[in-house]
Amino acid sequence: MSAVAEPLIDYLRQLERQGETYVHLDDRSRLILREFFVRARGKSKNSSGHPQVSSVAEREVEQAKVQVAEVVAPAIAPAIATLASEPKVAAVTAQVSLSNSLEGLKHQLAEDAELKSLGTLRDKLIFSEGDISADVMLVGEAPTYHDELKGAPFSGPAGKKMEEILKAMGLERGDVYLTNIVKYRPSMPNQTTNTRMPNAAEIQASMGYLMAEVAAVKPKVLIVLGATAAKSLIGAAVPVSNMLGQFHKVAGIPVRATYHPSYLLHAGITDEKRAVWKDMMEVMELLEMPISERQRGFFKKK
Repeated sequence: MSAVAEPLIDYLRQLERQGETYVHLDDRSRLILREFFVRARGKSKNSSGHPQVSSVAEREVEQAKVQVAEVVAPAIAPAIATLASEPKVAAVTAQVSLSNSLEGLKHQLAEDAELKSLGTLRDKLIFSEGDISADVMLVGEAPTYHDELKGAPFSGPAGKKMEEILKAMGLERGDVYLTNIVKYRPSMPNQTTNTRMPNAAEIQASMGYLMAEVAAVKPKVLIVLGATAAKSLIGAAVPVSNMLGQFHKVAGIPVRATYHPSYLLHAGITDEKRAVWKDMMEVMELLEMPISERQRGFFKKK
């Protein structure tokens, strides 16, 4: 067995021990798996002329296995089963640029039969916005009415509140990468401007895309906004109260869960606003951003 495939095959066997008896590979899963291996591909060839995977690449594949194990994203884990039948995947020769990689994901989303078959999502794709190589990646739950109107995530009043928070950190909207777990607005009967939280099926069908985005952008920190997004990304078994006020790790990246900007639209200084600013201060410290005394004094209790 290939040294590169071995850790992933081991993980597949682990799934089997947990009772998984069937896996299905669709085009989306194939794309996500391929992204892992393009990054882990060796660039030199051995004397026989076959691609040779370096020890560094082997460590990257091992890390990829750990990332999948940490997230347990249903759209990614089944794809691992194809390693035994597709041994040449580790020798993919196409180099995919970051922008092309994200454009490829967007195209896959637009054509995803599984998402369309749910029948619970609207038709307009709201993919992402911002710096595709940003240090900070903000993840929400799903697009809103305002997002559909503008064609970008975090629009409308909640988006303005988020921009105020970023400005207080010394950042602009274009300095960060903005996305949601679900890329289509969840539908409702007689829907106008109202929006509901995405359900479990919608999140499961979308999570693989989010993790592929994370792998492409490679942010230094993830800020997860709202309880639904936090539970989906960090793990539903962790109480929301335990997700707040501390860093978690997903795919090896520090994750900070905090309140969604829409939750902060009420007037006045509240404990929730203080908590969000504390989260942002700790993100700034993690990124070694300069913090002024004025910033430290925001929302301090008098």
